[in-house]
Amino acid sequence: MLGVHEFSIAEGLAAQVLANAPAGARVREVEIRVGALRGLEPEALLMCWDSVTFGTPMAGAILQIDQRAWSITCSDCRREWTSPVPFVSCECGNATPIPSGSDELDLIAITVDEVET
Repeated sequence: MLGVHEFSIAEGLAAQVLANAPAGARVREVEIRVGALRGLEPEALLMCWDSVTFGTPMAGAILQIDQRAWSITCSDCRREWTSPVPFVSCECGNATPIPSGSDELDLIAITVDEVET
């Protein structure tokens, strides 16, 4: 089952791409940056993207997702690192380091075919 959260993100993203792409241009690629706090599943977002862009000038466009990692800080040894998951143990043995992340969802780039005049 497709994620409702990812589907609404894909719909909003498609609307932004249509609003910002040159009129009549064929969209080839869309690049976004997603913060860890968004909780997006990239595979689900890609399926939703294919669904919402079907039959539009964006049909077949590649969606590039830059999924930002979690920042982890150990309260015991002060070590800092990044992780794709929020709940990890520190090398010093601390089982509860502090995860933090951003909630950005930014449209970075739209690549289109040149529009013939």
